[in-house]
Amino acid sequence: MPITGAYVNVQGIKTYYETNNGPHNPKGTIIALPTAGRESRQFHGIMEYLEDRYTVIAPDLPAHGKSWPLPGLQGIKTYQEYGKFVWDFIQTLGIEDPVVLGCSFSGNMVLHIASTYPVKAAIACQASSYIKAMGSSYGTTILLLDNPYVSPQHSHWDFSESLIGRDCPKEAHDLIMWGVCQEIGRAKIADMSIYNNFDVREDLKNLTCPLLLVRGEDDWNVPDHYFETAMEYITNSRKLEFKKVPRYGHFIVVEAPAIVSELIDEFLPEEA
Repeated sequence: MPITGAYVNVQGIKTYYETNNGPHNPKGTIIALPTAGRESRQFHGIMEYLEDRYTVIAPDLPAHGKSWPLPGLQGIKTYQEYGKFVWDFIQTLGIEDPVVLGCSFSGNMVLHIASTYPVKAAIACQASSYIKAMGSSYGTTILLLDNPYVSPQHSHWDFSESLIGRDCPKEAHDLIMWGVCQEIGRAKIADMSIYNNFDVREDLKNLTCPLLLVRGEDDWNVPDHYFETAMEYITNSRKLEFKKVPRYGHFIVVEAPAIVSELIDEFLPEEA
């Protein structure tokens, strides 16, 4: 299956994206958003599994992967601006009734996007509606990701690896860790600035589209109560499901693309 890349101008930013070039009459179009600091290659597996049913499009957000940064060589640092950029990307490509998919940081962002914009459906993996980092040490740690005396990749190597599930195949494990090696410090700062100051609980009453929540149970960093808290506030979704996947972890879209693809296909209607 060919996966192709292209550039499009969004908000004046030269933005790269990859797609599986789905069929002419797919079940729908899925916009897949990478985890913090990463880029579109995380979704190659899902693109392959869903190629005969869905068009999957994965963008590199500003300052990530092959996309240009914002002015001042920065990334997006607020969830409102992130959501607006994703929506403008969708509009620029002329996509109607998109499904949004995200994991971890971008799983959180899916909750915001689905609460704010008229998406057809949403899939949020390893997501939380509320995260608040406490104390000034968190801000200092984040800023060290762009310090000449710190390797941003080595600084969170062990942490990232600890989040991977026990049944993750070696090839997927290596791709996840290669992603750590290639992270850009300023891109990671931008994403973690959003992640560590995130609260959309009150906005979730506006989420009316079908929503699938997925949790890899080996992820110690995103426990059950993150999902339970979100579901308390999601009161108007037309269809809400929470699926747990044992023995896989935080990067479940990379670790278990076949399982995630099956869950997506089972959840979405025939006309997604």
